[in-house]
Amino acid sequence: MLFDSADGILDLRSFEEFKVAHLPESTWMAWQDVPDHLNELPAAPAKLFLVGSHQAIEEVSLYLHEKNYQVSGSLLINHAEDLARWQQQLPGLFISGKQSKTLWSPSALVKEFIESVVTDTKSHAGTAVDLGCGGGRDSVFLAKQGWQVTAIDQESRVIKRAKQLASRAGASVKWKCCDLKKAGCLPETEFDLVLVMRFLNRNLYSEIDARVKPGGWLVFQTFVEGVEVFGSPKNPNYILRKGELAQVFADFKVIIDRIDILPDGRPVACFVGQKRGGNRPD
Repeated sequence: MLFDSADGILDLRSFEEFKVAHLPESTWMAWQDVPDHLNELPAAPAKLFLVGSHQAIEEVSLYLHEKNYQVSGSLLINHAEDLARWQQQLPGLFISGKQSKTLWSPSALVKEFIESVVTDTKSHAGTAVDLGCGGGRDSVFLAKQGWQVTAIDQESRVIKRAKQLASRAGASVKWKCCDLKKAGCLPETEFDLVLVMRFLNRNLYSEIDARVKPGGWLVFQTFVEGVEVFGSPKNPNYILRKGELAQVFADFKVIIDRIDILPDGRPVACFVGQKRGGNRPD
């Protein structure tokens, strides 16, 4: 079946219809809500299989295509009679209930940091700040792991999405909507973890360094030179030079310094460093 190879099955019907019968491992999301809940989907260019009415599938397919997702197939259900016909044609493949699968996940580097680096160094969850948090996946994930997270982004609509994600996940995050280029946006306090994902402002390097406690962590990932051939980003202000982070944050013990390739082919620099000093071993 086409949905077997998809990265997610998105059921766009009403929740009442979803509870009556849906494909296993489905995720329920009302089709009108998709634009406001994009952060609850796997990152593009993921493949999604859609279930719903003709209008829902058509409109959501167009929107997902604009956002660089792939629609691998669809199951058309306009009326109860359509559902009954599919249940006859696909016997045993529908289940009932309200269980909706979680599709979103944190950045691979953040997950690696928690599951490998933190574990290997016997570190513990502490305070964290996420600079340019976007849809909030990483902030919510860290909060679920016990971190006390402050998440900052300058776009109110993005923060609204992130708050919705946190609410659905049952995570407590302190959200702050402000421009990091302006004084007073970045808290003056030091953190056990400073997280910078898909965000670059070289003028903040010294402030980022100052916000990491001795013995604390810097996890940094964004686009690196070579990404220009993919069309976005092209502005050198938003593109790292190879080896730049290790050079700038020379007072950190480097744990990870490599270039990864995103599913869409674009290269990103991945850096994890521990600030020397404090009670943690160098």
